[in-house]
Amino acid sequence: MAVGIDLEQRNRCQLRGLAWAVGVALLLAIPSLAWGQSPRAISISADVQEANANRGVFVATGNVTLSFPAERLTARAQRAVYYSQEQRIELEGQVTIRQGENQLQAEKVIYHIEKGTIQAVPAAGGQVESVYVLPEPTASP
Repeated sequence: MAVGIDLEQRNRCQLRGLAWAVGVALLLAIPSLAWGQSPRAISISADVQEANANRGVFVATGNVTLSFPAERLTARAQRAVYYSQEQRIELEGQVTIRQGENQLQAEKVIYHIEKGTIQAVPAAGGQVESVYVLPEPTASP
């Protein structure tokens, strides 16, 4: 059974950063990523990476790791697919996404970029696990 999360505006902004990083990583993976050491650089490693510009689809399979140091984000999965026309990112197979102290683990994660929603699906008979560290409360005037 899928767990759908309709995020509040504040959480949506934080997760947009996470998904933006993954989406940009997948977009930028089409050309070579060995261009330099920009602080906004994203690296993708996988056993196989393929892109179909006609369909607007990028696929990375086998031991996929996405790393975006500027956002302190790392995602690991067995498969990552970016559907540019549908504005959707799917990570499958023992998915772990970490950003700072925040973490999400599932069998499959689907991020609908325009809607700002994430759907995390567990393995059969399992559960989705997430850890979200709440920001420190701000003092009220």
